[in-house]
Amino acid sequence: MPRTQNPDPTTREPGAPWAIPDAAKFLSVSERHLYRLLDANKVRSVRIGRRRLIPDAEVRRLAHDGC
Repeated sequence: MPRTQNPDPTTREPGAPWAIPDAAKFLSVSERHLYRLLDANKVRSVRIGRRRLIPDAEVRRLAHDGC
């Protein structure tokens, strides 16, 4: 599955999980920072095969509350 070119939530399918690079870009944080939050269990994620995705609600929570 290719990564989204534009991580704008208004153009995404509602509720679709975010790839780490797309979520990091949308949240204006580095991918490394997002991985650190994931490793510290401060951000929920799901695994689909080998991919680690962040639920849409979690990305929106981080955008609202801050990372």
